[in-house]
Amino acid sequence: MTEKRRQNKLVYRGIFAVCLLLFSVCAFRYVAKADIYLLGSSGERLLAGETLTISDYFVPEEAQKVVPESLQYAVSDKSEDAGCISLSSDGTVMALVGGSAVVEITYQITEDLSPRTEEFYITVIAPEKVEAIYGEKIWLVAFDLYNPYREPDVPEGDGNYTYSFSNDSLILDEGKDGILVQGFQNAEVYLEKGSAKILVAEITVNIPKFQCGKMARALGTGAFFPKLLNCSITDYTDNGENVIYLAESVWSVENEKVVTLSESGFLAASKGSAKIKASFTAKNGDTLELTLPVTVTDPKLTEERLVLASGVIKKIPVSGGCSASTYSSQKDVYVQSAENKTEDAPADRSEYRYAQLALNGKLKGFKEGTEKITFYVDGKKFTLSLVITDPQYKKNTFTMYKGLKKTLPISGLNKKYSTISYTSAKPDTASITKAGYVTAKKVGTVKIKIKADGKSFNVWVEVAAKKAYQAAKREIAISKTKTKYSQIKRMMTGFYDCSSLVSRVYRKFGVYFGSKSGWSPTAAGIGQWCSSHHKVIASKAVDYTKLVPGDLVFYSYTKNGRYKNISHIEMYVGNGMSVSASSSRNAVVHYGYGTSSIVMIARPLK
Repeated sequence: MTEKRRQNKLVYRGIFAVCLLLFSVCAFRYVAKADIYLLGSSGERLLAGETLTISDYFVPEEAQKVVPESLQYAVSDKSEDAGCISLSSDGTVMALVGGSAVVEITYQITEDLSPRTEEFYITVIAPEKVEAIYGEKIWLVAFDLYNPYREPDVPEGDGNYTYSFSNDSLILDEGKDGILVQGFQNAEVYLEKGSAKILVAEITVNIPKFQCGKMARALGTGAFFPKLLNCSITDYTDNGENVIYLAESVWSVENEKVVTLSESGFLAASKGSAKIKASFTAKNGDTLELTLPVTVTDPKLTEERLVLASGVIKKIPVSGGCSASTYSSQKDVYVQSAENKTEDAPADRSEYRYAQLALNGKLKGFKEGTEKITFYVDGKKFTLSLVITDPQYKKNTFTMYKGLKKTLPISGLNKKYSTISYTSAKPDTASITKAGYVTAKKVGTVKIKIKADGKSFNVWVEVAAKKAYQAAKREIAISKTKTKYSQIKRMMTGFYDCSSLVSRVYRKFGVYFGSKSGWSPTAAGIGQWCSSHHKVIASKAVDYTKLVPGDLVFYSYTKNGRYKNISHIEMYVGNGMSVSASSSRNAVVHYGYGTSSIVMIARPLK
């Protein structure tokens, strides 16, 4: 092939590629046009109860090309909520309930009898269910489809339409903000379009009510109006109290000796009970009668200081309140719901530095420290010194030997103000004085209950025989030295296996397990000796609170033909810990007491 022929061939190939590209572009445009060939819109939103005819959305010039008898409509399987519409054979859609559906339009055109399919998407908007309060303004979804404020001579949507209401609790706001709630009754909103009357919204009106079911007010506090819920507040008195925005309101009181009414509001006059009454008239003429029981209290601070531990809840030291009394770090939070007063929930969002106040008058300490706090009871101001402590014993066990005396070291107390008490569950095992001095009397375990600044916690005291206690301390000391595990060298300095460690340590305190010198017995041999000498205290695992330092724990991991198939021994050394010569770690280790595979526990010294 000559060079010229090669060049010509390349040119032909280039021309072919360009033609192919142009054909592809045209074909793509044709397909794209086919996807939206007939429909001038891809879908529509309808209110439940509305109808439309899909052919109204056809492009007129394209619709003329459609073979009439080929035109078919069907609800597509792609629909999320196929039942939200009904579809007739002529393409009329009735919106039934909220949801979305897809209608497939299948047809042929005279120019090309190949079947074509297009999709029309329909979203049905169900009647809104709205909760509103008196004086509120509401904008409905229906208003986005049919604007209630259109000019009368400029139709929008599908011809002329208007909105109507089931009663006069609702009107269209003059400021064009939607619906204004001007009454106390529930109501429906309808769209009237042609001959159709379509429900577009159901409005539940939450009528005004007092913010609490009952309230208390302290003597000597300022004038007040009870606060209300479920109404739009637009006006305020000089002292910041909100006033309900109603066409007319009338306040009165029963028992004026207890509560009096002035222009500024109600005043607590003397201790006792009364009832505040309010008669309200809405803008549409609806009336409402409310009654609020009020107790006038005379609260007094009984202590100048409150001491409590972190995490503890205590009632603030105030007398003279009542069941309706409220407590807060802010003024005039007496309007808090009385139904919530029994909870330990915060009275408000604010917190003191080291404590938090609850509606029921209880303080919870959460951080160690001291501060002066200000709080209000039924609107009356008080100041209280707070001391928050953090009493604790760093461990939950305390080891001793019989005859030893020790002080239980509790930290986190305030030296000047803290109060602490101790109680021994078994005084004959270990007694404790009011000052916290423990005397170990006999071998065993005992729970010491401690109560400090309202916080209660327990400490387990483990009382061992003195030599057993010393043996445990000796094993702990060995675990801190450089050791190795060896069965062959088990009697040599620095080398141990599980049984030689126990035997060699106990020999120093006069316990020989049947062999005073030479080769130490095996773990099974020590176990058999303990059994025959009545030293066994358990035949299975027990909680460590039942053990004392020096107790021996026997394990069986496999059947070896020895006594109880014992294959391992450890010494419990107190505080939930054991010491053992470990083959896997190749050393004497001090670790947590394990309960798996225990077959026997013995106490060589009682």
